[in-house]
Amino acid sequence: MDTTLRLAPSLGRRPVKARDTAIRLAAHATLAARLPAGACIAVQSGRIWLTQTGDANDYFIEAGQRHVVARGGRVVIESFTPQAVLRVLPEATPARPGFP
Repeated sequence: MDTTLRLAPSLGRRPVKARDTAIRLAAHATLAARLPAGACIAVQSGRIWLTQTGDANDYFIEAGQRHVVARGGRVVIESFTPQAVLRVLPEATPARPGFP
């Protein structure tokens, strides 16, 4: 069963200030959200599948990897492991040791 989760209104209306809020997805749970171009999805554990409006490609992103949204719009993420933990950052940041 697919479950669509929505980001809290505060995340969609203003820049995220706390960058340490993790999103946990159970196996095959989905997250659908509208994200701006330049937003970064950083996977901390597990593996996710990601697709976005206007992009014919689908992406599989592993723990320790990041994906930067090329075009603003709807992004759908699904967990492909028993649990995936990810963060949605308002913009791509340089990688630093210990964090994708």
